[in-house]
Amino acid sequence: MSKLRRLQSSGRIFFVTVNLRRGLAAFSEPEYQMLADVLNASRRRLGFALYGYVLMPDHWHALIWPPQPLTISEVIHDIKKVSALRLQRTRKTSGPVWQHQFWDRFVRHKREFCERLEYMRYNPVRRGLAKAPEGWRWCSHNGAKDVPVDIDDGRLPEDYRA
Repeated sequence: MSKLRRLQSSGRIFFVTVNLRRGLAAFSEPEYQMLADVLNASRRRLGFALYGYVLMPDHWHALIWPPQPLTISEVIHDIKKVSALRLQRTRKTSGPVWQHQFWDRFVRHKREFCERLEYMRYNPVRRGLAKAPEGWRWCSHNGAKDVPVDIDDGRLPEDYRA
């Protein structure tokens, strides 16, 4: 099996996708909250910026800006490790929870940043989980005031350079 080479730099905003391992049951409502709690705890522990996220039944997306020298791989490893241990304990299972790889792409400009936010906002609608973005609680940009994960300002920072 070939190893995916990751960009080893920081200082960029990444759009990431993390998938549950195939064959595992979709998240339950309490598991969405657990994953939200893990995202919050990981942000406090590692200090990365989070500009948006959506939690879906079998995967999640986020816009993450790890501060240097932290890498996106370290951020995702932390979130996957802690959430996997909690899911295994809750489900009384063992073995891998997440797919080994995750997908990332660094954001190159403001238009792409806005497109990724809109993609996350409408992902639950496209998947038939809600009729409108406001109907899906597990998304940072759904129009609700009470979102389960703290996010940074949902605009591309003025000093961002890809």
